[in-house]
Amino acid sequence: MEAGDLLRVIICCGGVILLGITMSSLAKRRMTESFCLAWGIISVALILAGILLRPTMWNRYISITGMFLVLLLGFAVIYIAFFLSTRVSELMRKNQELAMQVSLLNWEKNELWKKVEELSRQMEEKSL
Repeated sequence: MEAGDLLRVIICCGGVILLGITMSSLAKRRMTESFCLAWGIISVALILAGILLRPTMWNRYISITGMFLVLLLGFAVIYIAFFLSTRVSELMRKNQELAMQVSLLNWEKNELWKKVEELSRQMEEKSL
């Protein structure tokens, strides 16, 4: 098997694995839908690149060891970007949750303020 064919197989497998991880993180609600859509498109692009691109003269420009280093670096960049996407999604979800809690606290504060004003009026009326 030549280096170009091996590269195609690795890229296709990486795309399939990335698609599976993306679907899993969507099902577990670890990532928002917009990020999952972007990662789904990236994984499908990787699969299509592995199928459609044919690096025939790859051996002239890079050795097999160099190819593995480039692939390792590429997958590390993809992993870091995916990790950051999950963290940003978690922060967005927590931010939305905090906004809802603040809204509920403001509503409760207004309700308590109305009751305090009502009680103070009743106290004034009784004192007169």
